[in-house]
Amino acid sequence: MGVKAGMDPLTLFMSIRGGAVGRQRTYDALISQYLPHKLEPAAFALKLAHKDVSLAVALGQEVDVPMRLCQMTLQDMSEALDRGWGQRDSRSALLLQEERAGVQIAVDPDALRQALENDSSGLINRVVG
Repeated sequence: MGVKAGMDPLTLFMSIRGGAVGRQRTYDALISQYLPHKLEPAAFALKLAHKDVSLAVALGQEVDVPMRLCQMTLQDMSEALDRGWGQRDSRSALLLQEERAGVQIAVDPDALRQALENDSSGLINRVVG
């Protein structure tokens, strides 16, 4: 979408990579809040993430880029906002999927720490250390 909106692909990539989570591995974001089922205090509030995804969907429509996954994400975020979760972490929208599946994910923080300590990538030092 950024390229279609006129951005240089390399500049776009470097901008994203230089951002707050641009160098983070995909699943690292689940460690501190989602896996231990601790969504407050928010690292990034759902209401702010909802605003960002809304802007992305609107830009996609403006430049004629289909944003199907973003639209589905926005629907879930909107449902979570309707439940009063706006001040919770943006990952709280994932609780809707847990509810739909009839499961609850809540990893014991000590077990999570132990698993990460056994991980040779050094992740424990970057995320919870």
